[in-house]
Amino acid sequence: MSGFGHGSVGTREQAFTTLLDLRKEGYPPHKLVKLAENIKGAVDTVKDGPDPEENLWVPAGYTYFGQFIDHDLTFDNTSSLNPADTGEEDRLPTNLRTPRFDLDSLYGDGPDAQPFLYASDGASLLFKDSNQSQSQTSYEQAIQDLLRSPNGRAIIGDKRNDENSIISQIQLAFVQYHNAVVKKVSEKDKELTGTALFNQARNEVRWTYQKLVIEDFLPRIVKAEVLADLQEATTPEERENLYALYTHHKRKNLPREFVVAAYRFGHSGVRTGYRLNKETSLTIFPSSNTNPKDSKPDDDSLLGFDPLPKAHVIDDWGRFFPNTQPGVFPSENRDKAADKTVKTEVRLQFAYKIDTTLVDPLGVLPPNVLPTSATVGGLVKEVEDTISPCKLPDKVAHPPRPSLALLNLLRGNTYKVQGGQAIAHALQRNDLPVEILEQKYLCTRNQVKDGVFKFNPIDSSLQRDTPLWFYILAEAQASVVDAIKLDPDGTFSDEQLLKEDGAKTQLGWVGGRIVAEVFYGLLDSDRESYFNAAPEYWEPILGGNGEVIFANLLKFAGLTVGK
Repeated sequence: MSGFGHGSVGTREQAFTTLLDLRKEGYPPHKLVKLAENIKGAVDTVKDGPDPEENLWVPAGYTYFGQFIDHDLTFDNTSSLNPADTGEEDRLPTNLRTPRFDLDSLYGDGPDAQPFLYASDGASLLFKDSNQSQSQTSYEQAIQDLLRSPNGRAIIGDKRNDENSIISQIQLAFVQYHNAVVKKVSEKDKELTGTALFNQARNEVRWTYQKLVIEDFLPRIVKAEVLADLQEATTPEERENLYALYTHHKRKNLPREFVVAAYRFGHSGVRTGYRLNKETSLTIFPSSNTNPKDSKPDDDSLLGFDPLPKAHVIDDWGRFFPNTQPGVFPSENRDKAADKTVKTEVRLQFAYKIDTTLVDPLGVLPPNVLPTSATVGGLVKEVEDTISPCKLPDKVAHPPRPSLALLNLLRGNTYKVQGGQAIAHALQRNDLPVEILEQKYLCTRNQVKDGVFKFNPIDSSLQRDTPLWFYILAEAQASVVDAIKLDPDGTFSDEQLLKEDGAKTQLGWVGGRIVAEVFYGLLDSDRESYFNAAPEYWEPILGGNGEVIFANLLKFAGLTVGK
């Protein structure tokens, strides 16, 4: 790592820490295979209008801002999904990102170490902003896109920020925001140039980003009572004794429980698909009944790792981010679910509920988004060996594709993290008002027929010691279970999911507290975070009315965000 690093919270290529002692025995893989199958949702279409799956707490753009945050904090491409490999030194879980909110996924190692990311002024980031040759593609490329190599791959700090057409445009928005800040800073002080200008602009961008994480993102995804004490403390010193899990000595790196469970809550928020503009509405990835060999990057899904198609350009970010603070909900009529009628007007789409269901396109992941593996035969062979004699459920492609739910559950097993109940007990020991989930909440929500659902309990052997990732999703889903009135046969309609009580989910005490303590803990321990280094009366440079919401960052970057 170059001298570009800062702060005091650990470095790259360190082992993850743990919140609790590791498990001695893992969960039986065949039980995890069955659980993953029940987590997969049914094949669905993209709809313009109120959707029963929507979560009114979280506008859809925050799913991908959350993904952007994840890619800034953690990247593990060394560990194995097979517990038999965990004794090998080179297969241990390791973080290849700096575990800090430092935007190394945006800046790389800085203009001195990686000048190819930067303009000739030594301060601005490069991106494509012109018409280019279309010779390598069969579709019209966007005029503005990430900087790319001749093979179409994005030249950015983390390749995962080009995984789909939404996250790539979030990355591009940060590039444009940084450049707008460079311009603003240089206008105020014309003596600043080169590295000095870059450093001042980078501080402004990092601090703004960190403030958005704490004040805009966290309150949307975590229940207010879980955040209250951390929010009310005004300094790192005041928070020091509030940490029940992520105490100071554990901050050499991110905890395994955060990496493989708590922060993977966002996978349940991914929609089947999204409307990007008046002409284009597509699924996030190809559906489970689509052979990846037949997929086309411009018209089948939002799968990325190629130049951004013009048809995928988001015409108005008001489709993804609101101009309002957390806790302000839509006024639209939600008495009836949207049908297949095409409606191209700008409507704020919402993430799907934080619950125990993942959409169908995540049930069979495209090969080029799968994690890497040192196993001969790649990740698919590694998964097949781990779950044998069980088989991957993919009936369309060869080699078969694993589901994201299965990968999450297997990763948690390999990382040997304790179950959800153990974390809940640890929080109780610190006098936090945590209740262990009753068995009725440890369920999946499965479609019986179109528009009709049923809650199905998980395997009885997992009900007292539940995989942490699933427990966290079930904890968030508890509000939906409580809101639903079941018919005599145990079913319910999607109309109940549309109503306010059934359309709001947030992380509870186990999932929310892990996420909140990690976020606050990282910033408390980073001597260059805005908690510790920003001037006393510093306020972010943002567009709009100056409120600390993501929409105003987009506006300052020159992008359109609703009316």
